[in-house]
Amino acid sequence: MFSSVKTRPRSRLALLFSVPLAFSLLFFLVNQIAQTTDTNLTQIQTLSSSLGSVLSLSKDVEAGERGFLLTGDEQYLRPLQRATAWLPGELRLCRTYAEDAPGMQPEVEAVIALAQRHLNAVDHVLAAQRDSGFSAAIRMMKSGGSESIMRQLRQKVTTLQSRMNKEASTILDEQRILNRTAFLFFLVGTSLMAIVLIGLYTDFVSYMDSRDAAEGALQTLNMELESRIAESTRELRQSNHELEQFAYVASHDLQEPLRTIMSFTQLLSKRYKGQLDSDADEFIDYIVSASRRMSELINGLLTLARLRKSGHATAAASFEKLLREAESSLQAAIRENNARVEHGPLPALAVDQLQFRQLLQNLISNSIKYRRDEAPVIRVNARRDGTSWIFSIADNSRGFEQRHAERIFGLFQRLQGREVNGTGLGLSISRKIVERHGGRIWAESNPGSGSTFHFTLPASLEVNLPAQAPTDT
Repeated sequence: MFSSVKTRPRSRLALLFSVPLAFSLLFFLVNQIAQTTDTNLTQIQTLSSSLGSVLSLSKDVEAGERGFLLTGDEQYLRPLQRATAWLPGELRLCRTYAEDAPGMQPEVEAVIALAQRHLNAVDHVLAAQRDSGFSAAIRMMKSGGSESIMRQLRQKVTTLQSRMNKEASTILDEQRILNRTAFLFFLVGTSLMAIVLIGLYTDFVSYMDSRDAAEGALQTLNMELESRIAESTRELRQSNHELEQFAYVASHDLQEPLRTIMSFTQLLSKRYKGQLDSDADEFIDYIVSASRRMSELINGLLTLARLRKSGHATAAASFEKLLREAESSLQAAIRENNARVEHGPLPALAVDQLQFRQLLQNLISNSIKYRRDEAPVIRVNARRDGTSWIFSIADNSRGFEQRHAERIFGLFQRLQGREVNGTGLGLSISRKIVERHGGRIWAESNPGSGSTFHFTLPASLEVNLPAQAPTDT
């Protein structure tokens, strides 16, 4: 039986590791392809911008040449000289950018050649003006083919930019497909991982229940069956060891896939928010929220598992002091909800202080969580009854129907559904703490009239400490 139980979690864990690895690899490959397309798109856009600058500077050269020759105004020479100075540098940049796009390099070289011819033609015209006057320069401008060169340059640049725009549009279409594919890989991987985790949770809970049943069976065995008890004890030790191993896997190995889900989800949200549709952004938010809740559930289950396997670390403790420490931990919630915690005289007992501080904190926190519209009032009392101390924590919360009084101590049982934050493990942990110390816990309530939680502890745990005067806090 134990070997089969042990094998199933291991097989699921193997699947748990392989699923994120496989889909992370696919997601990485898609991202690499997307980065390549981003680089290609940037190169095309840069080259297109550089060609536009070449054409613009050539137009400035043409306009400055004509303005100067037609008017004789030297102010036209300033933009002409500036464009003439910048154009060679822009041509060099254009040639450099074209090296990253081999398919367009011949057309780019043709544009560069036309721009240089046009610049040379303008230089000849201006030289003719300096040597022979404006009339000779104008005749050379008309006969030198400058207009034809400029027309060819415009046509070449326009055709080349149109081609680059089409390629850029194709790349953008590819990027949209890659984005959808990456999201699909992530969504499928997350769904498979959730299925595996649910299976692991089911095994974990059933495993703890079977262990409880084994302990109950051991307690009912007769001392005459010593050999059977010894064998059952051996099996129980083995199951405890396996439970410790399972808890270790849950605390470390299960947290890592959760962090993987959250980190990749945040990466998707950062890189592709707004690029996908609004439903995809909403789905990503759902995944982050569910991952956080799953992490809280794992931590609660680990706390419950530690209670099952830890020994008694008892020491003399004043319950008044434990109550003050629990209130200190809940100060933010107490102030926010204007809550008031009162108490009568409380005893000093030999208990696990950390666990009973947690128990008081759980019960007070529940009273504040399930408050009504009025400010919460919690009253803590204790009384000696024969061989037991009986503690009570009463409040003015919304309460619940008495038929649910036992159900609320079960694992993941929450009467209010998701409207109140929580994991449904607090009362289960509280019951385990009380039972570890030889007591029991129960609840009494009616809807709208508050709730009272009682728990008992053996009077044999009582110790003598200096008496403290009763105070209300």
